[in-house]
This record gives sequence, C-alpha cells and structure tokens, in this order.
Amino acid sequence: MPRQNETIFAVVFKKGLAEKNRLPLNHVIATLRELDSMIREVGRTVQREAGREIPDGDFGVELLAGFTGLAFQKGSIKAQAAITRDVPNGTKAVTHIIQTTDIIEKKRVLSIDEYRAPIVRGLASISNIQRKDKTELRIQLAEHGRVVERAKFSDRGVRAIQGMEETEFSIEALTLYGKLRVLSDRSLGEKEDDIWGLLIEDNGNKWRIKFAPNDLATAQRLFTKQVVAFGDAKYFKTKYPRLDVKSIKEDMERDYTAGADRFSKEYENIFRDQDPDQILKDIRG
Repeated sequence: MPRQNETIFAVVFKKGLAEKNRLPLNHVIATLRELDSMIREVGRTVQREAGREIPDGDFGVELLAGFTGLAFQKGSIKAQAAITRDVPNGTKAVTHIIQTTDIIEKKRVLSIDEYRAPIVRGLASISNIQRKDKTELRIQLAEHGRVVERAKFSDRGVRAIQGMEETEFSIEALTLYGKLRVLSDRSLGEKEDDIWGLLIEDNGNKWRIKFAPNDLATAQRLFTKQVVAFGDAKYFKTKYPRLDVKSIKEDMERDYTAGADRFSKEYENIFRDQDPDQILKDIRG
C-alpha cells in the first residue's frame, strides 16, 4: 500500500476488455514497459536540464499493491507505482508525460520537442494495444495523498496519434555514425521484403535502419559494430526517424597521433615553424 508521503503515479485500464477484468497480461506489461521507457527518456532530459552530470532517468520506480502491482476493481484494472529516487526530477518527468497525453487527447496543437518526442512514440505503441483491447488509459500523479495531475488516453487520443503517423519531413543524402543493433526481417508482416535494424548514435539518438534484402550479408557482418551509414532520412512524430540505407561500412577507429605525424611530415616545407593557432586562423580566413 502507498504511504501518505510518497509520490505515486497510477495507471488505470478502463472500458473494453478491462470491464471484464480480463486484459491479456502481456498487453498490460507492454503498456507499463512503454510508460517506464517514457519516464526514463524524458527523465534523462529533465536531469540534464537540471545539471545532472550523468543523467540516467532512473527514479527507482517501484510497483505497489501486491506482487504484480495490479489491483482489480469493478470495470477496471489499476497499477500504482512509487517514485523512490531523485523524486523532484522524477515528478517532473511524469508530469511532462501526463500533460502531453492530455494535449493529445484534447487534440490541441502539439509541437514536438526533446521532452515530447519519446512520449508521442510511446503513446503510438500503446495505441496499438488499446485498439486491440478497446480500452481507455488513465494516468494520474499524486503527492502526499492528493492528485495533482491527471489525463486520459481514449479512442479520441488514439485517433489523434494515428493522424501524426505520416512522414513529417525528409532529408536526402544523410550520413550517420553509430553502433548497429537489432536486425529483423519484416517480409512476413509487411509488403516490402526489407531488412530492418536499429542504429544508436554516439549521443544516444536512435534510428530505424532499412536495408534492401541483398544487403543482408553486409548488415549481418556489421551487426554490433561501429558503422558509418549513408542514405535518405525520413522523420516522424510517432516513431524514431528512419534511414533508407544506400551504403554502409564499418567505421574504423582513427589513429589521430599517426595522422598528426603524417600531416607534419607532408606539410613541413609549407608551414615550417609557424604557430599552430596562426595556421588555423589563416585557414579560417
């Protein structure tokens, strides 16, 4: 049971299958995982803005109300969780999630920034579950026993999310550097026989990578390696951006010391004993 002085956020599943208290467990878990991912991603941004040296988005979220954290009530299923670590920033992260959900539900104009992007992506994933179960999601935040923020994500919000699924804009000839993770074949579930992967840039940004089927061998060889990928990019509000790969290769580690030595030898007669700072100023004009 929650204590009076704890900061608690609750997730309630209503309508549809929830009215019969018979929601598929994997759907409940998937929804809670999406919410946890949102809290962590938004939380890292909150912590970074607050000056945290190494933001991790970990707020020690703990499920309450028994072993599973689920409470079955008439016509609904409820999950409660407590924020037990870095509570002020955790509270801000959950507040961002609830307020953004409310904006989408009420179909107000929504600009996507680094706080809202992971929330919109998460709600897009949750909306797929809600369409199957015909449920409505309600989220609320309580401090010291008093509800301070609440929002619902109903069929109206699901339709609003669906309206954001089209490509927002595209960029041709983009180069990405990062580590290639996750490879999957979607030819059985989609019209195109494409191979998909996930590329994580050094700054943590995630990209969906689409390969042509004949690039499978190359993708498999580069799996988990640092790569440089070139192609056309498409950006979405409800998904991670996508790169349609034209070429990809391993990003070999550079020997900057050897490069500096080589530069010094090859250009010794040109620069002679000039000060490096002066050389840079001359180059920049």
